[in-house]
Amino acid sequence: MIGAMPEQLFLPGIDPPPRPLPRSRSKVLRKEPPPHTLFLALVPHTPDATAIAALGERMNSQHALKGTLVEAHRLHVTLFDLGGHAQVPASLVAQASTAAASVPVPAFDIVFEKAMSFAKGALVLCAEDEQNVSALRSFRQRLGEALADAGLKPPRSFTPHMTVAYARRKLEKHALEAPVRWTAGSLVLIDSHVGEGVHEVLGRWPNAPNLPHDLPDLSPARLGTAGA
Repeated sequence: MIGAMPEQLFLPGIDPPPRPLPRSRSKVLRKEPPPHTLFLALVPHTPDATAIAALGERMNSQHALKGTLVEAHRLHVTLFDLGGHAQVPASLVAQASTAAASVPVPAFDIVFEKAMSFAKGALVLCAEDEQNVSALRSFRQRLGEALADAGLKPPRSFTPHMTVAYARRKLEKHALEAPVRWTAGSLVLIDSHVGEGVHEVLGRWPNAPNLPHDLPDLSPARLGTAGA
């Protein structure tokens, strides 16, 4: 019959090919991240942290982000990510602590004049003017050398920033109405308990004793709000 499809013949003793397996509709299970993430960071003094947290709250409201704010006591600038771990490795803590203790923390200022969204919904304060973070970069370089001397391999890449909130809505990089200036308070070794919102301080090294008592004025009026 013209137009009919030819039938497929199978020889005796030869089984027909199996039917293709149906595609699984089940989602691929994501590997759970390690429960502990260690990192070295700089944290601001309490007055600075309180004012910066207030700025994050105002930005969240101004841009209708409906984000999750980072509490003042958890604000920080990560210097070196020391990786994720199933358990906190004592040897790594010892190496990082030895390095941190060998590098005095000077009382230098850090200035963030921009805000933008990073990966995973992080709303961050950052710097476009390298002069605003030059002292921060210099300190990180010295700390990196100390980590290498202690037997670690610190990552080289570094984008100075401070996360103030997490939100699904993304914001393009824009200028703050007033730069955020704060003084480096302490160098800390943190164990972040992943998924629990807990930052456990494993080591703290305050800045040099010559820190001036009159901290910069970081009142909300000086900090300003995010520009359009």
